[in-house]
Amino acid sequence: MYGDDNGKKERYSKLLTYKLITTIEALEPYRSTWSTILEKEHNDNPFIEYEWVSTWWTTLGTHDNVEIYVVEYQGVAVAFFPLVHTVRFGKVHHFGFLGQGFATYMEVVAEKNWLERSINFMLKELSKKYKRYLMVLHGLLESKNTSQELEKFAIEYQMPHSIFRTVTPYIDFQSITLDNFLQKHRKKFKSLKRRENKLKLLGHVAFQEENHHHLQDMFTLFTRRWQKKIDKSGFTENQTRLFYERLAKVSDKALRVEVDSLQFEGRWIAFTIDLCCRERNFCLAMGHEPDFNLFGPGRIIEKENMLKTHDVGYRYYDLGSGYEPYKFEWYTHIDFTRKFVMSTKGTKERVLRSWMVLRDRLKDQLTNNHQLVKWKRDRLGELRYFVKHAKIKDWLRASVRIIQRFLAVHILDVYIAEQKYAFGQVNFQEVSMKDITEMHERANYISSFYRGYRLLGNGDQIIYKRHDKIASEEAANYSYELADNMSYIREYDSQQLVDIIADVQREGRAVCTIAPWFDRKRRRKLVQAGFRKVEKISILQLFKWRKIYQF
Repeated sequence: MYGDDNGKKERYSKLLTYKLITTIEALEPYRSTWSTILEKEHNDNPFIEYEWVSTWWTTLGTHDNVEIYVVEYQGVAVAFFPLVHTVRFGKVHHFGFLGQGFATYMEVVAEKNWLERSINFMLKELSKKYKRYLMVLHGLLESKNTSQELEKFAIEYQMPHSIFRTVTPYIDFQSITLDNFLQKHRKKFKSLKRRENKLKLLGHVAFQEENHHHLQDMFTLFTRRWQKKIDKSGFTENQTRLFYERLAKVSDKALRVEVDSLQFEGRWIAFTIDLCCRERNFCLAMGHEPDFNLFGPGRIIEKENMLKTHDVGYRYYDLGSGYEPYKFEWYTHIDFTRKFVMSTKGTKERVLRSWMVLRDRLKDQLTNNHQLVKWKRDRLGELRYFVKHAKIKDWLRASVRIIQRFLAVHILDVYIAEQKYAFGQVNFQEVSMKDITEMHERANYISSFYRGYRLLGNGDQIIYKRHDKIASEEAANYSYELADNMSYIREYDSQQLVDIIADVQREGRAVCTIAPWFDRKRRRKLVQAGFRKVEKISILQLFKWRKIYQF
């Protein structure tokens, strides 16, 4: 029986031929055949759809030596090998899938019954044509057949090869009901709901699908998200932006780009961009407004995007390959994405392959260490941004914060203006979250809203912050609960302190504030405005040891 199968392979191989396509114009007549093959195979990999490949080639791949090998049986195309061909390291021919850096998954385009024959035929033909070659094929999902057939060929013909695997988590909504999914992650959903409700109390929040005309807002938000981080994706580079803009305009029943936004009072605070192909929703990128970090807009829109995927009817919500912790919070299943490296048996290409294997193993060890990746991406990114933009006062503050991580002494005086009823007109109006979105110190004000402060001022000027439940001094990491008839004020305009006190006392409340011991001018003005010192707080800190004294 085994011999009969080999005989059929040989007979079919003798009838197979191939054509080499090196221009998009020459590939265009094969558009229908390419798409028909993928339709028959119920393909859900968006990166091998004809529209993705052609858009990439004409936008980002114009300077790559793209070679698409078309395998034909009796003049009919049965398989496509979308490759990039270069010559490196002394006439060693290097082949890789096109779309490197943009296509998360790639494979040979072929019907299942032609895949093995086409791979065997094409690799033998390349071996005849090129005595020395190195194949580095990325994005091969283990659940697909291309990876298995390539490995089978390498073993059968004793080709030197190596395989690298990256975990690829995803959600299969057919394997779990929505009720069970919600129940499984009930704690995370409750936590996100609390943050979402907190944001909704401050203004109108909307999750909605966007069209390609609003991609500029997406790129602007992504740039803000990564301005203090090290971003190697190139997502906002001009040609990359043009690629996604063109792809978003593609009208195709199998492939579509979906962009969704989370908006607060009509302003984008988060987005997702997804590639949707038949049953699969692939989450390509997410971003959110860093000033809203405390409200978790990125997590909120991720949650909304997953639920939308289920409601629309997609089976898979693909989280992409990689070891980022958030992907493992939601997944139901795991696949693996392979990088397949194979070479001919010559000494030079074997050495090159061994060097690549060593390099990639080291890279995998580093990228799989999430703490190291986060440190490089976030901490080094923040340092780079700080060095580039910091002024002298910023350097001084940063130096003090660094010292205080190890050794700190805080001496705070608590002042109270007694409870009484003041009369007269209202001097200050409460400022809403919407009002501060265009202000220079927006990040600071948004953080205050999240912590429960009320902001009061005149027009677009904030005069003071007020909290009716907690008094806190963030610099010393100290806080305590207030009495029911008391309000805490901070970051106030000292020139209007008397009016501020009257504004609070109009409600029959006492006024509390905290001043550091070294700020004599501030303490003197508090006494002049009618405050009296009621308590001194000393805080000593040495590394993690901390002691609070109250006098």
